[in-house]
Amino acid sequence: MNEKDMIQIKQSISMPPEMTDALIQNSAKSHRKHYRYSRYSKLCAALMSLLLIGAAGSTSLAAYNVYQEKQLAVFMDVGITQEEIGTIGNELAQIPGIASYRFISAEEAWADFKAEYLGDYADDFDENPLADSFNYEVSIWLGANTQQVREQISQLDGVRRVTTIREANELQKSVE
Repeated sequence: MNEKDMIQIKQSISMPPEMTDALIQNSAKSHRKHYRYSRYSKLCAALMSLLLIGAAGSTSLAAYNVYQEKQLAVFMDVGITQEEIGTIGNELAQIPGIASYRFISAEEAWADFKAEYLGDYADDFDENPLADSFNYEVSIWLGANTQQVREQISQLDGVRRVTTIREANELQKSVE
């Protein structure tokens, strides 16, 4: 609000002229002081926002890399029975550091692969070429030692290979 607006307000208000003049003077003084402060505070807020955005971006990238390392795929031996697969699942539940695990059947693995990579060409296959690709998808707590958990999993009877998401992606790129 500028001084002209204040004069119009003063004329429309029914109060003693001394009070109106004091109100205009005090309002103008506090407005000037606040304006200088708000300009400085806006600059500080903008700088803080930039710093926070930069910090959040680098933290998100680091968290993304950690998250990738904390996801494992556990592949079992060819010819393993459903009972042995269940036993491996029960043993995974006992390993400290594992947050969750989920069984991925060969059919589910093949359906995902077809949808992602083959599209219309999937009809050319009579059999599931990923019949031995059933696995457990394992999530590890962020604070856990991934390598230690990975070693414990690979020592389980019936486990043939344990990979991280990154290793699986690198293997897939090398095949393409």
